[in-house]
Amino acid sequence: MQRLRALVADRVLSAPDTWERHLIVADLVGAPSDLVDVGGLPGQLASFLPKTRVLAVNVDEPADMIVPIDALPFEDGAFEASTSLDVLEHVPGDDRHRFVRELLRVTRRRAVLCCPLGSPEHREAEEEIQAWYRSVAGDGHPWLTDHLSKGLPTLEELRSCFAGHPGPVRFLFHGDFREVNEQFRRLVLARHRHRPGDVAGYARFRLAYRPRTQLTDVFSPFSNRVFVISDAP
Repeated sequence: MQRLRALVADRVLSAPDTWERHLIVADLVGAPSDLVDVGGLPGQLASFLPKTRVLAVNVDEPADMIVPIDALPFEDGAFEASTSLDVLEHVPGDDRHRFVRELLRVTRRRAVLCCPLGSPEHREAEEEIQAWYRSVAGDGHPWLTDHLSKGLPTLEELRSCFAGHPGPVRFLFHGDFREVNEQFRRLVLARHRHRPGDVAGYARFRLAYRPRTQLTDVFSPFSNRVFVISDAP
């Protein structure tokens, strides 16, 4: 019963965007025997990969293992696969190349990294929704504040981070940030204002929502997220 309640809470109270990126990454990474999820939460990606030993590592709790901020304490190729979901945008710009190198270094077969994709249009939209959030909650949203201070990774920046990798690298794109921001507004109103109509409306929307996992190799100024798939040579 407790697991059922947790599952319902995860599906109803979480953002569809969170659900979708975990589904996509689980599909892209395949079915590795073991995987390190850098910056992930314990059990989160593992619930989408039931046959894989997933180690969620982070610089702070909660984590399966706490790791240093500047390097992963694993040997080269220690894991068949590695993932990083929406972490790179929280890494300072000067450290992003090192972050990607470490992710690739510990991977034997495939690394999958995803993050919100930076564009002038995306930044303008996040500035607007941050102002709206502040009017509702009284302060800025923590991850929006971090996005705006550090800057979302651009496609050019990501290509540079993966440029030295000897194996094939693919860039695929997902979603429209305008739609995701509207979903975020719904969730915020349900969580912060606690008006029955907002809560019931979001619950109906969330229960009826079907995840959208289609990817494209065509970049749009309104692309919400980029998935980088990097294979061993």
